[in-house]
Amino acid sequence: MKGGIIVRSMARAVLGVQLLGRFIVELVIANLEQARLVLSWPIRVEPRWVQFETCLQSETARTLLGALISLTPGTLTCDLQQQVLWIHALNAKSDEEALIRIRERFESLLLQMEEA
Repeated sequence: MKGGIIVRSMARAVLGVQLLGRFIVELVIANLEQARLVLSWPIRVEPRWVQFETCLQSETARTLLGALISLTPGTLTCDLQQQVLWIHALNAKSDEEALIRIRERFESLLLQMEEA
């Protein structure tokens, strides 16, 4: 019994480190994109509101996803109702583009952490 708890804790710790690394990479990329956007003339942005339906089951994981999104420059999570997050993206060509990026980069690791 204790061995299973230790293995689960270690798996979650490894996934947490991976999530932190991925967030740092996304943070650098988003900062560079925002700098390019602000420094270009004329400034051309395509702001939009995106409704993101998450597969995450725990309130903690959904809140962490919203925080990661909000901490990334150019995006902001404004509302969380059950499985739905309302996100404002400063520059997204389409809803699908914004959703795929969030799903692949953050939600996938958080799902693995829930399952571990």
